[in-house]
Amino acid sequence: MRFRSGFVLLLLFGTPAAAERATITLLHTSDLHGHLFPHDYQRNRPADLGLARIATLVQRVRNETPDALLLDSGDTIQGTPLAYRHARAFRERPDPMMRAMTRLGYAAMAVGNHEFNYGLEVLEAARRAAGFPWLAANVLREDGTSAFEPSVVRTVRGVRVGILGLITPNVPGWERPENWRGLRFEDPVETARRLVPALRRASDLLVVLTHQGLERDLDTGEENGSSRENRAAAMIEAVPGIDVALLGHTHAEIAPCEWKGVLLAEPRCWGMRLGRIDVTLERDEGGPWRRVAWKGEMLGAGPDVSADAAILEEAREAHEATMRWLDEVVAEATDGFPAARARVEDTPLLDLLHRVQLEASGADLSLCSLLSSRFEGLRRGPVRVRDLWGLYPYENGLVVLEVTGRQVRDLLEHAASQIADARLEGSLVVRFGPRSRTYDFDQMAGVTYRIDPTAPPGRRVRDLARGGRSVRDEDRFTLAANSYRVAGGGGYAALREARVTRTLPGEVRDLLLERARAWRKLEPTCDRNWLIAPDVEVTLRR
Repeated sequence: MRFRSGFVLLLLFGTPAAAERATITLLHTSDLHGHLFPHDYQRNRPADLGLARIATLVQRVRNETPDALLLDSGDTIQGTPLAYRHARAFRERPDPMMRAMTRLGYAAMAVGNHEFNYGLEVLEAARRAAGFPWLAANVLREDGTSAFEPSVVRTVRGVRVGILGLITPNVPGWERPENWRGLRFEDPVETARRLVPALRRASDLLVVLTHQGLERDLDTGEENGSSRENRAAAMIEAVPGIDVALLGHTHAEIAPCEWKGVLLAEPRCWGMRLGRIDVTLERDEGGPWRRVAWKGEMLGAGPDVSADAAILEEAREAHEATMRWLDEVVAEATDGFPAARARVEDTPLLDLLHRVQLEASGADLSLCSLLSSRFEGLRRGPVRVRDLWGLYPYENGLVVLEVTGRQVRDLLEHAASQIADARLEGSLVVRFGPRSRTYDFDQMAGVTYRIDPTAPPGRRVRDLARGGRSVRDEDRFTLAANSYRVAGGGGYAALREARVTRTLPGEVRDLLLERARAWRKLEPTCDRNWLIAPDVEVTLRR
């Protein structure tokens, strides 16, 4: 073929188009527990926590990345006196946490178990006040329909971000039946196995937003004994297609990391941390998005982070009303009620709580423990609402059950099993196990007994008696215990088998405040009805 002189033939070959790239920023909080103001209500002092400080961190990120997705893993509307006062005295007003989170532009929230603490009416009112969806795919009504939205898809920078919400399945194991009546809780692993494939097809990046933590050590694979409430590791292993798992419930701090191909993180609690994960995706023209890089960090709400003025102003009225209520004097302590040894010996502090439970219920026996690890005891002088809130920080009711002598022994053996070992080093040194929770070391009033920590678990309770007579397996008693224990919380399975004879109205904290007001003076007395002491072998020599 000939070409005319002066013409140049250009053969143009198509060059590959550059791959399209997008970075999605995920921001994450969990277990805010009503911490709106940067204030420690129990100790009555400023604190480096709260949603108002988180708001400042969020704004810093959005100044750089305006379309960052802000998500929360639940346990949001309960936990502080402010949240409690709203639920009990001002429930006709919009929930203050939901108002603040809506103002901040949360994209979604997983439902937490503590959302059920005040009952379904308060839960639903808070959900209606939220300008974002509450997600919990594994909560179903009796007819099998979803009680909450299972998932949502948000499009950011051309990337479809699918968000599946899941909750710990153990709500019935902690909560009063009337607070979840008509609902059932599926195993989240089975729910994820059922729903992830379809959501995966509808998404380019699939995020599981869950009120669950890790039930095992990520490095060793060792189980930590919490698989009845935490199923995140099992879900990641069993369900392919998950890109990111944002965790909660355990109040742990897990910096963003990659495990078995899934990015995961947990941002502690109470608005102390804001998790950030940046996921970079690429796609060829017309092709699917694929993850090519990521980075993450935990941002702390420390003293260098000021509280957001708009959030503070919106919540100021509720905060100030709460402070006035907490400062109300309800009684006078004639001497101190220290908490330092209340987990290892009989003390006036827990005998005060036993007295409340026994007088309010009329039961033969009382079961309780020191729940808060932060409580420092009652001081001599005025006792305020704030002080008794610290002694009993949870929304538990008081229940009366009929128990046998065998069940009483089983309950005390379970409490004694929290002790790992003991040894004599001039004095008796007792060590709780690494998986033990000292607030599960319950004590009982109405009987006398001794715990031998050197004996094998299940054979530690000695000299169990009532009125000077040994307790027999067939004996029957009435027992006052909180609703969390009655549901089997803390592993107290014997209570789940006992017959409930009465449920008192209100909560244990209400009864505590009511009795303190009636008594006016609180005297630290202790009956020393139990102790930790090993058997002693005595050899007489001439």
